[in-house]
Amino acid sequence: MPASGNRPGPPDTGPSIEDSIRDAQARSLDFPATERATYVRAMVCRAQELREQGFASDEIKEKLPEFARDYPHLFDSAITPDFDQGTLQTMLAMLERMGQGTLNHHQATVIVGKKLAQKYIKPDRPQ
Repeated sequence: MPASGNRPGPPDTGPSIEDSIRDAQARSLDFPATERATYVRAMVCRAQELREQGFASDEIKEKLPEFARDYPHLFDSAITPDFDQGTLQTMLAMLERMGQGTLNHHQATVIVGKKLAQKYIKPDRPQ
């Protein structure tokens, strides 16, 4: 259904959070958490190196096809010049801790959620 008036509807932001959670839960059984965190770190680093060397998005996608296919939104983010690695590093640290058994999924989700809320919902503002 089109949006009312001349205003466009909301942009397509990809899969819903529920879809992403279902996908992550299914993947956790076939790719151990600590290995996944190591893989993602390496692929983000490699994608950024290729971007800095002047490769275009399609060329990077050809060089890192599994990463681009399995993590499309992360791939797209990683090749942008203003990519914020802080949030990703927090998420990967939580993934590693889950793999080590020091945190469960719920605990990790709460920690990441609080950091995101602090960063985007209640950022520190100079007074």
